[in-house]
Amino acid sequence: MTQTVNGQNKTPQRRSRPGQRQQERLMRQERRNRRRRIWITSIAAVVLIAAGVTGLVSYERYTAQQTEAANKIRDQHATATANVHATGTAIVDATATGAANAKATAEVHATGTAVAKVILTATNGTPVPTAGPATPPSVSGSPIKMADGLQYIDIKQGTGAEAKEGSTVTVEYTGWLQSDGKKFDSSYDRGAQPFDVTPLGQAQVIPGWNKGLVGMKVGGTRRLIIGPDLAYGAAGSPPVIPANATLIFDVTVIAVK
Repeated sequence: MTQTVNGQNKTPQRRSRPGQRQQERLMRQERRNRRRRIWITSIAAVVLIAAGVTGLVSYERYTAQQTEAANKIRDQHATATANVHATGTAIVDATATGAANAKATAEVHATGTAVAKVILTATNGTPVPTAGPATPPSVSGSPIKMADGLQYIDIKQGTGAEAKEGSTVTVEYTGWLQSDGKKFDSSYDRGAQPFDVTPLGQAQVIPGWNKGLVGMKVGGTRRLIIGPDLAYGAAGSPPVIPANATLIFDVTVIAVK
């Protein structure tokens, strides 16, 4: 109830309890501290979450890199293994092919040898010799001398196709040294395996052969007397052919292509 003092209204003044202001100040301070702690905790939580996410991403990236590296190494190993297997297969195939080719070549040689023996037997009327004569058989007639020094005697005239430059000429032969008549080579000593001169005129034989076989016919036999200039020259072909040797060959033509 309002009281009047000297005719004026007077409202009672509010009085604070002792220490109330201090208590309120402490409460405000506590609230500020609590908000500060909440903010710090929130920030720390965000930082921890961000660090965790970053670490997880980094770990996943590292794991992916390791997996990719492992896959690459595995692929390299697989490729290397496949290459080894392919190389091994290729070697086996090449070996098998080489063996097949060698067998085919041997069969061709055997067939050629058999055909040569048949042709020689038919043209000469006698079986094919198993070895070339140790010394040059005697022949009749005088040798024909060519301008380049080559000499030849047709022991037997052939009746088949004629050998020309560029032809492939299949022959059987025996060779001797003129100086002592010693045999140094013979196709008959190798099972009468015929020898191909190809192409005639440019073949990898001594010049006396490239020149001396021209004009021969299948079934014919020719004796070639070849001086060193058309044979192995001053160097010879040691230890078989001495220097400046004159050579004698009896050559029989089996086939001309």
